[in-house]
Amino acid sequence: MTQEDDATVGPLGEIDGRTFDVVIIGGGISGASSAQHLAAAGFNVLLVEKDDFASAATSRSSRLLHSGLRYLAPPKSLWDFVKKPSAFLAGIDTARKSAMVGDELMRNLPNRIRPTRLLLPIVETAAFRGWQVDLGARFLKLIGRRETPLNYVRTPHDQARNLPFIQWLREGNRLESVVGIDDHQFHWPERICIDSIMDAERMGAVVLNYTTAESIARQDDGWQVAVSRKDGSRATVSGTVLLNFTGVWTDRTNAMVPADKAPKRQIVGVKGVSVAVQLPENCEGVGIAGLNSEGDAIMCVPWGKLHYIGPTETVYEGDIDDVKPDDDDIDELIHEINRFMPGFNMDRSKILHAWAGVRPITYDPNRAKGRRMPFSVIHDLGPEGYPNMLTVTWNAIMFHQPTARRIVKEVSKRVQPSGSPKPLRYEEERDQTEASPPFMDAWPEVTRADMIRCAEKEHARDLVGILYRRTGLGWYVQIPDTKVREAAELVAPTLGWSPGDIDREVETYHAYVRKYHIIDDTNLSV
Repeated sequence: MTQEDDATVGPLGEIDGRTFDVVIIGGGISGASSAQHLAAAGFNVLLVEKDDFASAATSRSSRLLHSGLRYLAPPKSLWDFVKKPSAFLAGIDTARKSAMVGDELMRNLPNRIRPTRLLLPIVETAAFRGWQVDLGARFLKLIGRRETPLNYVRTPHDQARNLPFIQWLREGNRLESVVGIDDHQFHWPERICIDSIMDAERMGAVVLNYTTAESIARQDDGWQVAVSRKDGSRATVSGTVLLNFTGVWTDRTNAMVPADKAPKRQIVGVKGVSVAVQLPENCEGVGIAGLNSEGDAIMCVPWGKLHYIGPTETVYEGDIDDVKPDDDDIDELIHEINRFMPGFNMDRSKILHAWAGVRPITYDPNRAKGRRMPFSVIHDLGPEGYPNMLTVTWNAIMFHQPTARRIVKEVSKRVQPSGSPKPLRYEEERDQTEASPPFMDAWPEVTRADMIRCAEKEHARDLVGILYRRTGLGWYVQIPDTKVREAAELVAPTLGWSPGDIDREVETYHAYVRKYHIIDDTNLSV
């Protein structure tokens, strides 16, 4: 074999020339959950992701498993629903699906879902009254939420003054009442994505991160995809069905297919920025939600021992490969939270870290920020001249499992599985027999053995992938330099890092958190 041939195959040699039932481009929650469900249905699946798994919008979600109550609220007044009954019906349908999926996810992911108490202040200027919210809660109870009850309470204004956050509200003097409900959170969404990826691999799917789809072309009755890695290795694979699940890169990926006319635009990218803060003890486990100056949601939600505030909502036309919180984003968020809760006196000194993401919302020429309902829209590109090619837009993480089941049905219409069905597992199974000390006393849920397992079995290639996506540690605590280096030294034997490599990995990690999370020496605790 010549040197050129060796480079062509390289580490990708095992898949070069192979044909799969389904090729998935994109390793976020849409691709991961679909790969898992397709592999369980017996399909031969290849998934490729150009960066790390769960490295884009999946890791930047609101982390909330919404009860569904918010979708029953009119934008400005009840007349909005009278004028547009279709919007009212869409809200009811989304609320119903939210209620149903809440129960399902609590069954399937009991260790990945955590309850959180959320307060909803109702003021005299709101688009709805307290009794209308009462009716919405009763409706949710009627259609679902049996296993995850709302524990709905509406407290009159004179009794609500002692609740957390209420003393900070801008319209506290116009307070009618405060609704309290039990919402739920995803215990870091990247872990759900990684679990799905690993279960897909357990059932026979081939999953490759840091592997880029360089070209896509029709071949006979299927698709041919050329993939590569940064080390220069390349391979060409074929698939009967192609799933473009690349999120904000969807339109760019569609445009890779040689054609006289590109498919219609499918997504609009909306940037959301959030910041984490430390609040008084009486706020622990409790959050609050309201509306910003443009009528979009603004929330202060508990996250471990911290709270995060956000998100911003701006159409993003910048570099989708380099999304980060900037000064304008932070200034806007400070302005909005101070408008909502001026008594909190938010400023930059209270920000512990931040993050930014771009959501792939379904494109609508009549809506600047896209069509928000329904979620999880599956697009068949066959009528546009791309047979057996599907995409998905605005797939909220809370709907990832039912969406994946819909994908299986769509794929089954186009190709028969080449293998046999297998039982899937929604949560990873860990060996509990081996005791391992916590990696950091500040967050004992993550052990030293967890770190090593990420490198050995979960395709981790760097410290960001370990400390954020696979263990979630970076989201919950500030990791001092000594522990970052310790993490690098712990996984170095598995990943083959030399002392020089360890130094570079530590510096790369610090550069990442400075740029994408605004963490530096001034807000790094020891």
